[in-house]
Amino acid sequence: MDLIALNIWLDNIFVVLYMLVLLFLVVHFVAGILKGRFRMKFLEHKWPEHDHSVPVLPKTLHATHMTSMVILGATGMYIRFPYFYGGRTTMRYIHYTFMIIVCVILVWRIWYAFYSKARDWREFAVTRKDLNSALGVLAYYGYFSNKKPHVAKYNVMQKLSYQLFLVMMVLMAITGFSLVTKDFIFGYSPRDLIVGWWLGAMVGSVDLAGWYARILHYILNWGFIIMTTVHVYLSATEDVPCTLDFFGIKKMEIKGGHGHDEEAHEPARPEPPSPEPVLGS
Repeated sequence: MDLIALNIWLDNIFVVLYMLVLLFLVVHFVAGILKGRFRMKFLEHKWPEHDHSVPVLPKTLHATHMTSMVILGATGMYIRFPYFYGGRTTMRYIHYTFMIIVCVILVWRIWYAFYSKARDWREFAVTRKDLNSALGVLAYYGYFSNKKPHVAKYNVMQKLSYQLFLVMMVLMAITGFSLVTKDFIFGYSPRDLIVGWWLGAMVGSVDLAGWYARILHYILNWGFIIMTTVHVYLSATEDVPCTLDFFGIKKMEIKGGHGHDEEAHEPARPEPPSPEPVLGS
């Protein structure tokens, strides 16, 4: 299969996959109505309780990052499917600008997580206790149970998703810069320096190496679109007060607990001061 045909196949596969994801979310939302969670949350206002709010800097970085990622996804899809004439050059410049913003935010957030005074990397580390709660979390989101295990600030699905986002963002940045072909780095382009010298030698040419980088970049773009759609859906249905607080729209009420009153959570057990992560950080 040549690369053009591969691109067409990828277009069809991901469009169908995205439609299936949207259909699943509709079914999931309807199930929430039938199971009574919609009434409990949106009508009776029984939202999860929280014992603290997220600091201002992570909120700002998150909002800036998410806005930039939406713009990147939209401009990237226009570059692939130009639905109006004459905008590709402008879209590329917008795409590259927000690509740099996302990279800066990513480095800043990693620094904050590991080296700032308020470092919070342990909140995202997956521990054995998290792994043991995975089936319970899946059962809750799949409507097989009304009890959502609470063992940390973020549940295991959130932690794994955030770590996957991190890996994908690094790959997205590498493949994205690999698509820049202007020779402005001592006579070399980013494509030459990132993939041309090794992948180009393996596949036969620098141009072909750029094609493979573009394909991976396109696949990752769809991955971000799908994951962001699910993330936004869950943010808008599972914990609206937290979402509004995160974007500075309405301050969240701090009650000193977690979960819904009618959910039978186990009593919180003391956490060790420094839980040893099992999967990444």
